[in-house]
Amino acid sequence: MGPGAKVPAAGGPESLAGRRPASPPMTILTNIFAWLARHALVFILLVAAMTIYAQYRQSAASSANLTTSITRIESAQTTLRADIAQLKTRAVTTLDATQRTSLTAIDQRRAAATAALIQQQRQRPRPFDVLRAPRDTMVAGIRHDIATAVLEQEIAFLTILRTNVATRGQALGLDGQIAAADRRLADLDLAWRADAANIAALPSTLSPNRYIRDGLQLRDLETVYTERRAVNRRTHAQTAAQRANLVAARQRLGTLTQLATPAVATDRLESLLAPLTAASAAQAQALETSLEREAARWYTRLGIADVITPALWALAAIILTPFAIRTLFYWVLAPLASLQTPIRLLDPATPVPLPTDRSAVSRSITLAPGDELLVKQGFLQTTSQSGAKSTKMLLDTAFPITSLAAGLTFLTRIHGGPADTTTVSATRDPFAEITLLTLPPGAACVLQPRAIAGVVQPIATPLRITSHWRLGTLNAWLTWQLRFLVFHGPATIILTGGRGVRIEPAVSGRNIGQDQLIGFSAGLAYSTGRTETFLPYLLGQESLLKDRIAAGSGLLIAEESPRAGRAKTGLARGLEGAADALLKVFGI
Repeated sequence: MGPGAKVPAAGGPESLAGRRPASPPMTILTNIFAWLARHALVFILLVAAMTIYAQYRQSAASSANLTTSITRIESAQTTLRADIAQLKTRAVTTLDATQRTSLTAIDQRRAAATAALIQQQRQRPRPFDVLRAPRDTMVAGIRHDIATAVLEQEIAFLTILRTNVATRGQALGLDGQIAAADRRLADLDLAWRADAANIAALPSTLSPNRYIRDGLQLRDLETVYTERRAVNRRTHAQTAAQRANLVAARQRLGTLTQLATPAVATDRLESLLAPLTAASAAQAQALETSLEREAARWYTRLGIADVITPALWALAAIILTPFAIRTLFYWVLAPLASLQTPIRLLDPATPVPLPTDRSAVSRSITLAPGDELLVKQGFLQTTSQSGAKSTKMLLDTAFPITSLAAGLTFLTRIHGGPADTTTVSATRDPFAEITLLTLPPGAACVLQPRAIAGVVQPIATPLRITSHWRLGTLNAWLTWQLRFLVFHGPATIILTGGRGVRIEPAVSGRNIGQDQLIGFSAGLAYSTGRTETFLPYLLGQESLLKDRIAAGSGLLIAEESPRAGRAKTGLARGLEGAADALLKVFGI
């Protein structure tokens, strides 16, 4: 805490959170009955599993034929579907586009396809081949049907193509006649206009140039031109009528387009596999029905006496294997861990004073001039109405992820006057208590940020945090704590823990459970060691390894009852355990 800060002692009766309720007298019997019930259930399941296996082993021979038949059918379907996939982009005929204008070429190809279809129909596999090679005969039969379907598609296309080509020839002939009629009509119109121009340009009747000799007679050119125009109009009308008839005939043929060669209709070929699919489904149903009949008659052929002994041995193995593994870990792995070199993060520096007051449900804090209080959400109980208050986003911007993971975000910042008092308490956790750890200038302490509820620090020299990785130390890997966070004074750190936080000197060295350790003086040596008692560990009551703090001038900080009142069950317990393990790797 900064200079001049005052911390009144907590008064009042002892908190109810610090009292441990007495264990119910039936807890031991309940655990014994639960253990017997669990293993009895495992034994019953083993007997049932072995009995069912013995009964179905007898029916395995009778179902083998059905299984083999289903396998053959499925293999044939796979092969045939691969054949159909290869036909997906293949044309139904080899006739190229240049031959489509020739009716002879189309007729020749259609005759060849028809002959191939007749020959294909004569080559269908014989029925007795199924006995010799069932799978190959099935594949050959469907392939025969596929080839037949492809030839039928080709013949159908060639028939349509021939009709299209023949009709296109008629259309082209009509189009030529219509074009010739259009040219004839244009010539007649041109002659009609020329004669009209000639009549308009004739000289007077007295001029000799107006007349033309026709045998022994002289004829007026106007008469000649007029008669020729009359013949022109009659010819024009006849040609126009002929053209109208040609246009009507052409319209009856409709619009003709070039036919593109289609690909093989694979969807139609897929339908040829329907009999195989139906046969496979029917045999699978027969196989399932056979198994159901065996299951319905299991009680008439039980041989429980034959499986009792194997089931007992299996049950014994299931029960004893965890104990064997724990024994190996306790007498082999744990001693190796105890021989590792301890971790020492910093050289001994300014000692951390031992707090004079025990942890309490709430603590009152009076700030000295130049100090500020940072409190985590859920730990601010009462404040003075005077004094400046604001929000600090992170405890330390140099460690944003650590601050977020430990919940040290959106901290309430308080700058108080000489008489302003702030009460800090865990308002959301009925089992948590508060204690204050004062770090003088030059003092340092290893802490887990999860136990920090707030900080009192000088405004001019805020709390400093350093990170220390120990990737090359076996002790760090055994405990899965690869990083240690060291907090440097001057500051007063508000610590919280289930049923309180205990701070004691490590004069003679201390052993403590890994889930209880909150921190220790940075100058002390840290290592791991084997738990003291073998039987509690063997029965799952204790963890294998404990943290060790070597003797020295420093403090040990422990949580009285980790997770008091916060135990999870089922999936929530598993997820919470995984999250805690991940945070422990980073010293959080």
